[in-house]
Amino acid sequence: MRAPRPETTAAWDRLAGATGPAIVGAAAVAAVLAGAASGADPRLAVLLTVGVVFAAVVFADLFAGFAVMVLFAFLETLSMLGGVSLAKMAGALLLLAWLAAMTTRGRRSRNFFVERPGLAYLVLAFVGLNAVSLAWSEDVGVGMSSVMRYALNVALLPIAYTAIDDRRDAVGILATIVVGAAIAAVSGILTAPDASAGSYVRAAGSVGDPNELAAALVVGLALAVAFAVNRGFAPLWRIAAAAVAGLCMLGVLLSLSRGGLLGVCALVVIAVAIGGRWRGRLLAGALALALAGVGYFAFVASLPATERVLNVGGGTGRLDLWTVGGRMVEAQPLTGVGTGQFQVASIHYLLRPGALERGDLIISTPKVAHNTYLEVVAEVGIGGGILFGAIALFCFGCACASIGRFRAAGDERLEILARGLVAGLGAYFVTILFISENYSKLLWALLSIGPALLAVATAARREREGPA
Repeated sequence: MRAPRPETTAAWDRLAGATGPAIVGAAAVAAVLAGAASGADPRLAVLLTVGVVFAAVVFADLFAGFAVMVLFAFLETLSMLGGVSLAKMAGALLLLAWLAAMTTRGRRSRNFFVERPGLAYLVLAFVGLNAVSLAWSEDVGVGMSSVMRYALNVALLPIAYTAIDDRRDAVGILATIVVGAAIAAVSGILTAPDASAGSYVRAAGSVGDPNELAAALVVGLALAVAFAVNRGFAPLWRIAAAAVAGLCMLGVLLSLSRGGLLGVCALVVIAVAIGGRWRGRLLAGALALALAGVGYFAFVASLPATERVLNVGGGTGRLDLWTVGGRMVEAQPLTGVGTGQFQVASIHYLLRPGALERGDLIISTPKVAHNTYLEVVAEVGIGGGILFGAIALFCFGCACASIGRFRAAGDERLEILARGLVAGLGAYFVTILFISENYSKLLWALLSIGPALLAVATAARREREGPA
């Protein structure tokens, strides 16, 4: 059980003293509502109960709340009440808890906006540009929802910067990602059909979509390997991490996601490139992964499953969606079609030169772009794409810089984990070339960890060097 810090306890005491009656009253009301709702809709009762429990956790310990929210990002199939997921609910409560923590802690907490002003300006500019694009959005209601989703997601950056306060927190949040990936992998494996059957059904697991499952498992694979090879942990934990790495790889294979497999390839390349003194072992691991993938599709997977992976120009309609997205960018390169408007506006770009095989994906069942970067540029223009890319690269750069800081601090354990995060995040950037994850809690949570990890690494180096 993670013991709360003294300042966390003091802040909680002050908050409880000021709002104790209101909290008790709210809990009582929630309990009554949960009981009443259980008769009409058990899902509503579950949602209210989970909300009350999570609210208590997040207000008592901001880090614990952030970790639970990250875990929920791997459990998207636990959606209730018309698509309102636990991750979304957790994000809203987490924002309230962070505001309360910043109010009560004051200068004792790291301030994202003071210490990372460049990134803060990029984030505010990106959300502001999305808000401005409502002026030319075709469906303002959809656009407003998009702005709110972006606002809640980017709020994870300052929240993580405050919540991840020391090296124990850094290890804890990366371990949470591994646990979430393990749950998603096991759920995907258990629900997958016999791999040697005459046809194929793709594993989706608790994430809910095969391609998104594969993208999440690629990150889990990277960090699980980093824990498994890390001498800073007990052998039992390292064995468990190695088992999770195997489960993640199997989950990627069962998802039959070409983007996921490309992500694994990117993971191998990045890991070897930044492997440092562990490069030789990583090369051996890369060879093992390659043999596992080839062996699975050569001897285990059904012929239709293998053909689906090898047939790059398959009938998923992704190329048609990219064509429509390209037409949007060509027609509105500076402004885009408006935030959240890709599915709304895509029909207007259907009747153009160039054949499309899957017009149903535009007319009867409009789909997202299946490319995160293309969707952002198509909706908020090239400027919005540059801002989004700058945010991603800034956070990735922070994670990269933390490697050197941990090495300078003599912290091999976190140096290895930072390398795992960099490799996983880089591979994730490849996988989202094939899926639209611009609203994904997992994407923004991963980005938020980079600056927080660098802050922890900087503090660790200063602690080693001592006072100047």
